[in-house]
Amino acid sequence: MFNIRHPGFILIALAFSLLSISSAYASPYEVLVVDIAKREEIKKIEEYKQYARQFNALHRKGYLAAKSYFNVLDMVNGQVYFVFGFRGVVQGIHRENYHRTVKNLGRLESGGAPKYPNMHWVPVEEIRKRLAEP
Repeated sequence: MFNIRHPGFILIALAFSLLSISSAYASPYEVLVVDIAKREEIKKIEEYKQYARQFNALHRKGYLAAKSYFNVLDMVNGQVYFVFGFRGVVQGIHRENYHRTVKNLGRLESGGAPKYPNMHWVPVEEIRKRLAEP
């Protein structure tokens, strides 16, 4: 039988408790794919770059909650992703922390229709794979 008062048992039990609590509350890092274009769609890609610059500048313009995490990623498979959450050292975010970003982007319209109707979250590991696929 185990001696629950033994210091080793207490340390193991404490470590297991902390591990199970942290894994239960940890969310995977994800990237919000705002839109996707083919590499040949130069005009659309230039628009993405322009919007990324504009969105990333919101913080400097007084919108303190706006984060400069927008980027345009050229994937190996011939597609270009306009993303939020993969920029510099910020490579993946917790989606529950940025629900307002999705809400605000969802409000943007182009010709009376949603500008980004196909936004979706993708695990950051999948984005890294798509950046480096052979």
